[in-house]
Amino acid sequence: MTSRSVDPRVERSRQLICSAAIDEMAEVGYGAMTIESIAKRAGVGKATVYRHWDGKLDLVESALDLVKADMVVPADGSTRDRLVVMLTWLAEFLAGDSSASACLPALVSAAQYDDSVRDFHHRFGAERRQAFIDVIDEGCATGEIDPSLDARLVAETLVGPLFHRRMFTPDPYPPDEVAAIVDLVLPT
Repeated sequence: MTSRSVDPRVERSRQLICSAAIDEMAEVGYGAMTIESIAKRAGVGKATVYRHWDGKLDLVESALDLVKADMVVPADGSTRDRLVVMLTWLAEFLAGDSSASACLPALVSAAQYDDSVRDFHHRFGAERRQAFIDVIDEGCATGEIDPSLDARLVAETLVGPLFHRRMFTPDPYPPDEVAAIVDLVLPT
């Protein structure tokens, strides 16, 4: 079986449309954005969008998957250091002025009114959280972390302050202070 290479023009078009979807969602919210507005922002026809995605949620999933792929998950280092790197990336992402970061409140809002968005939001969050859980589980296996701790609860406790600050305060959590969260939750 031979693998076919992806046409670079098609890939560029997909990335342009995904970027437009994130920008549109950040600007007007999930409910107000349309395939038409995304296509216009991307400079393509609606047919081009529908050639790649079944609809708005399918497109948003693809667009946010691109952001998810950027998350830093170090393979080496102590569990603490790996968690600090991951939390720093998350804090920088949440504190940033990027459209992707601005999509978070829009996604949370849409999840309250649309079951399919809610399902996606929960699935997307669980996938992100799993990266933290995996590192914590590895730390438990190596003895760096108390194996009696609930890895899921530890992961939620680590990221909770960052999301709290992003959603409920005007000041995002300072990326250079995330080590304090790790040290508080997982004292040595």
